[in-house]
Amino acid sequence: MDAILGYIMALTLSMIGVAGFTTWARSGVANVQTAATASQMMTFDKAAQQYVQDNGTTIATIATATSPVTVTSAMLIAAGYLPNGFSPSNVFGQTWQLQVLQPLAGQLQSLVTSQGGAPISNTRQLVQIAAQAGAQGGFVPYANQAGDASMTPANANGAYGGWRLPLANYTNPGSGHLASLLAFTNVQSNNAYLYRVAVAGHPELNTMQTALNMGAQDIDSANNVNATNVNAQGVDVQNPNGMPTVTVGNSRLIGVGSQAVLQADGGTALTNTAGSAYAPLNSGDITSNGTVAGNYLQPNGAVTVGQSCAPDGSIAKSGNVPVFCQAGVWSLAATFQDIATTAAAVDAACVANGDPNPPGYDYAAWSITCGHRFCYSQNFRFGVVTEVQGINGNHPWGTGGNGLTVVSCSK
Repeated sequence: MDAILGYIMALTLSMIGVAGFTTWARSGVANVQTAATASQMMTFDKAAQQYVQDNGTTIATIATATSPVTVTSAMLIAAGYLPNGFSPSNVFGQTWQLQVLQPLAGQLQSLVTSQGGAPISNTRQLVQIAAQAGAQGGFVPYANQAGDASMTPANANGAYGGWRLPLANYTNPGSGHLASLLAFTNVQSNNAYLYRVAVAGHPELNTMQTALNMGAQDIDSANNVNATNVNAQGVDVQNPNGMPTVTVGNSRLIGVGSQAVLQADGGTALTNTAGSAYAPLNSGDITSNGTVAGNYLQPNGAVTVGQSCAPDGSIAKSGNVPVFCQAGVWSLAATFQDIATTAAAVDAACVANGDPNPPGYDYAAWSITCGHRFCYSQNFRFGVVTEVQGINGNHPWGTGGNGLTVVSCSK
């Protein structure tokens, strides 16, 4: 009898131990599920947040305040935000999903939820998973959960009252499911990129907010570059049509072959940087098809009177005296006096003005030059007078008629 009682006592104690072990075992399994689900939830949240930041421009063109953009685990895996081995569902068979609304222009509100599967009936475990997922972690509660009348399946709640979000415009997974409220994402500020494409209604996405440092790199294939000021060590403007053009205001500088063409509707002025005085111009040959006007003309070319020159009309100087290229010879500037065309008169005029005596007059066509000066006569070309023999007593040759015709010889 005692043995039977002892057996019963031992069996009873054993059963009490088994019950305690079972409770402990169940608690251990729940803890493992909680930790695994929270860890998986955090991994998905991180990938979802990065995806929204990187693709905010595209999302902003689709999402509205009432119609969200939906992103699945498969999409995040395909885009490289989640590893290939990532399971799209948690231990309760619930599938992770990201939805993004745009309640205000340029602001994206992202919510991660677990959809489908088996609801988490253990409300304590439901809250623990949300808490272990971090500040963004939350859940969809049961009605009046934990005696709190504010708990309703119409909202997602953060762990320990951290946040609350109506689910009217999201896909509501129902009570016993998880939710993560990701931070409001400002399309411009949180995504520190300059977008390559235009976003309707968001010009700020294509606007720099600081100086752009190219790090000594080139900018290629630009069409029009509009700027207030351009400071450059060198400017290289190229045109595949062979006529590179720099346009400044209403004027143009054009390269045509080896020549530069300056086009301006008004005048062209060279001034100092202050614009208060004209600047000197140093050049080689300057050709004008119109009038060249100025206060003074100062030739710097020094020549010798009597030397050959070209072309006629050129101006130079000999010492301090200006000289002109006339009939291929550098000659002094001339003033004229009237003299008779006798040899003695011309001879006297030339001697009086410091020139050597003319050559003999024993030929019919005589070019009266008075040295290097020109003479001209009525009805004759410059410097050429035809003399006839027997008119002058001192010389056998003279002009026709009465032997006296008025000529002008330069002094």
